[in-house]
Amino acid sequence: MGNNSTDHINEAMNNEVAESKKIPSVIEAQKMLALQNNMLYVGADAYIGNPYALLGTVLEIRKTQADCPTIANTENASIEFSAFKIPGIEIDETSKIKEPIKRQSILVDQKLAVEVSFLNYLTAEFEGESSFSLMVFDQATGLVNRDSGSWDKGVQSWMTNNKASILDDPAVCYVYAVIGFVQKYIIRRKYTKFTAGAKGGAFGVNLNGQLYTSAEDYSLDVRYGLQTVILKRPAVTKSLFAEKEVLAEAKEEEATLFSAIAKERSFTLK
Repeated sequence: MGNNSTDHINEAMNNEVAESKKIPSVIEAQKMLALQNNMLYVGADAYIGNPYALLGTVLEIRKTQADCPTIANTENASIEFSAFKIPGIEIDETSKIKEPIKRQSILVDQKLAVEVSFLNYLTAEFEGESSFSLMVFDQATGLVNRDSGSWDKGVQSWMTNNKASILDDPAVCYVYAVIGFVQKYIIRRKYTKFTAGAKGGAFGVNLNGQLYTSAEDYSLDVRYGLQTVILKRPAVTKSLFAEKEVLAEAKEEEATLFSAIAKERSFTLK
């Protein structure tokens, strides 16, 4: 009886009430939310009021066992802040947005949350057959002015002052310096698949022809996409790169590695 009632409700919804929506693919989600593969996505609640303070922040990936981490083995690693930022940086004023930019609204299931690093933080919040509805806004953006002499001077100063303690420390595998950010506001609501006899909610969505309901109000998350340059790579791979690439922007695989370690450690900038 219960299953028949559920089927009847789903049929009525599809025929008369709401157009069916679907979970986007990874590529579709990245495009809809304006995500970049070479960005690190993290939480950073302490920077909500002044996200520009992220610029110049230095992050280290340290090994906790014999070898530096790889994307296939992130267990032997930790992420730490350097005690000192890149000093004296200037912000590129043209990189700031004048008003928030609304990205597309999407539905997210647990599979998509696992596959898209920006959404990884949601994975622990799924239970049963559930999904999230998201509205995403780019709230603020910023870049370091690397055409200014202050950038080169600041990097050289940082590398000189931290050569012995960080750059020459074999336990430090990667060093990232933040040169840009996007602050994203995520307005979300959780939905659970409707079954007859179970308590529903005041809000509903048609997902793949099935009714999902919610009794929750919207909540707000703030996440940051960080654009970085590499100040150090593992010594074993350093010879593979031209010297000028030491200060090149982080490659996609290096951003993916950072995100994978951050996910396992529930890493948040504080």
